[in-house]
Amino acid sequence: MAEELEDEDGIENPEQEGQLELITGRQTAAILMLLFNDEEAAQILERLEPQEVEALGEAMFSVADVDATQIDGSLDRFLSLTLNQSMLAYKSDEKVSRVFRRALGTSRAETIMNRFAPKRPSNIAEMLKWIPAKDAAELISNEPPQISAVLMSFLTPEAAAEILQLLPGEIQSDLIYRVATLGPVSSKALAHIHGLLENTTPSEEESAPPMQVGGVLDSATIINNLSKEQGRSLLKALMKRDKVTAKLIEDEMFVFADLMNLSSKDIGSVVRKVDSSILVPALRGASDDLKDKIFSAMSKRAAETIQDDMADAPPQPMDAVIAAQKAVIAVAKVMLDNGDINMAGAGADYV
Repeated sequence: MAEELEDEDGIENPEQEGQLELITGRQTAAILMLLFNDEEAAQILERLEPQEVEALGEAMFSVADVDATQIDGSLDRFLSLTLNQSMLAYKSDEKVSRVFRRALGTSRAETIMNRFAPKRPSNIAEMLKWIPAKDAAELISNEPPQISAVLMSFLTPEAAAEILQLLPGEIQSDLIYRVATLGPVSSKALAHIHGLLENTTPSEEESAPPMQVGGVLDSATIINNLSKEQGRSLLKALMKRDKVTAKLIEDEMFVFADLMNLSSKDIGSVVRKVDSSILVPALRGASDDLKDKIFSAMSKRAAETIQDDMADAPPQPMDAVIAAQKAVIAVAKVMLDNGDINMAGAGADYV
């Protein structure tokens, strides 16, 4: 094919080269999709996110008039990108699940795999992705409160926040509270939700262990995706209902990255109260901007010592990093509550 792209002098034809450059990565994917048979193309679409399906569909219409040169160029690009890719992990999760279910039965297999398998999003979450926000809000508002809370917990925080704003004000705080206080949801309840989303009668399947959903962190992340005014209003309503739960949600809304909203002077005040054995792992999970701001708030010698300790320290488990960051946040929150420091910008209304 490369020889066909060259003119008589052995130099690539500029016009053909220009044509290839017009084909984007998205259009390359679209060309490949059109080369597959219908069943193969459908199987690929089933594994894509809604926004990816929409973008790919649009691209498939845009490449209807490509010529053979552009098709060959797209295939070459695809092969070069996938040459060193391993296929071992393709659908490996499905294979492991099939093997364990066959050996142990569905219920026991799920119980065992829950101990070690990576957490996979429920297909409830997958189905909800395809429902427009307005329709999802109508669905949630028409269901019993607990079912509505479960549905909210399966949404992404961004989608949940968008839908929450479409609901009547009197049920918003109730939903956030119910999401925060959700516990294990029975397989029967989950089957009911499946049937609701698929508009079918729930199937009688082998009993499976309950699924833990919701929690204060879910509620906190939803509120963090609202405006300050809306978040403040929800927290005020939650405080009237249950001060303990509201405080737990509020605590989760203050994350390590929010330290960026402290002045250099106040950051210095915080880190001076934190032992280096905590600060070193905490900074491993920080952005470069936050690290720079923290180091600039310290003395040159102290900053160099922390940086050296970070360089010499072995890799840290993510749990240890998160625990260390929470310890730093706890110090900052006490200082905020006491008025020793002040937070500007994001989070100021909540702490």
